Amino acid sequence: MTDQIINRESGNKTKGFRLQRLRACQLILEKMKFSDKIAVFAATEYLDDVYTKTVQINGEISEYSEGDKDYASKKSFSYNANEVKNSLVIFLDCWFSNKLSSHLQFGFYTNIKCGSENNTEALKKLKVELPAKSIIEMLMNRDFTDSKLLPAAKAILINEYKEQYEDRKEPGFLDSIEQWDDTIWIDFFNRIDWKFEQEDDKLLEKTVLREIRDSKFYNHKLEGREGYVLSALLEEFERKENVTDFLARLVSASDVRVKFLEVATHNYKRNDPIYEEWEKLAPPIDKRNIDAKIVAVCGSYNKKKLGIFARKIGAVKVELSKIDSKDRGSYQFRIFESCESLLLDLLDSHRGKDITTYVLSNRDTLKNAILDLFDSCYLAFDEGGQNA
Repeated sequence: MTDQIINRESGNKTKGFRLQRLRACQLILEKMKFSDKIAVFAATEYLDDVYTKTVQINGEISEYSEGDKDYASKKSFSYNANEVKNSLVIFLDCWFSNKLSSHLQFGFYTNIKCGSENNTEALKKLKVELPAKSIIEMLMNRDFTDSKLLPAAKAILINEYKEQYEDRKEPGFLDSIEQWDDTIWIDFFNRIDWKFEQEDDKLLEKTVLREIRDSKFYNHKLEGREGYVLSALLEEFERKENVTDFLARLVSASDVRVKFLEVATHNYKRNDPIYEEWEKLAPPIDKRNIDAKIVAVCGSYNKKKLGIFARKIGAVKVELSKIDSKDRGSYQFRIFESCESLLLDLLDSHRGKDITTYVLSNRDTLKNAILDLFDSCYLAFDEGGQNA
């Protein structure tokens, strides 16, 4: 059934992704407090931004799927905001993909306020009559007494669903949704926990550190090392994000216990924080591969050597793909930083001349990683390759 809906599980690793992982840490730590007799799991980038599942000793199952929106540029979200409508479409698809499961709940988490809808031209074209109060405010209060609430909420969401699936190969579930009566719509809206004015990523990090200190797995060996526990948990969620198998991508309560133990026994290695600088680099503006960059400064360069470079770049891409993403980012940034400075000196000393050779370390992985930086657009031998 998953091939019927839009795949939303990929994206750039940005500030929002950190919020998701922090929320996943917070939720799994909170759920682990209640009992040793339940199984607790969490994942990021599954169904929506954050997913949790608990299984009671009697077999009772509870699932939760949350969309997280961390914003500094906006003051409020109304029901008609693109971010809200997109989350609601995801919730609809999640519910259908899980056969309208009675134990699946949803959450919308954001650091900004709840706002009221403006009667825009788009809403007028839909012939939507807005209720007297904010749509989200009434949904939060489970108040369906205003006769305009459900017609407006349904019309806005169905129109958004149509637009998202227009001209796509995935059919979605529009036909079924349009057949819903008010009872099913109310059931759907009542499954959503609206969380406005929540902590942003910086404040949430402090909260999760407190949760770590309050955990039953915390002991004197972890005093002053709470940040290492948090880093270990965040990396565990990130590591599993791209795993295709559902069970393999889940972080369990046992995984959390192991991370506490690893830090307490000094068996956890924290990543070099310089990886954050790699993630902040602006996308390269020079789209040439290494062949074009070499030929641009040395038209007579040996073509056989270019072929050798291509094979080495392919090999190092495979090698780097096996490394933890943060270790890889730190490694690439330190190479990039050193090479960029040397290349600027090289440009000055060879301005207007052909460059017949360039010096590389004789260590294969390092050498090939530098070649990869040229091939992936971050470095070049001429000024066209310098980042803006």
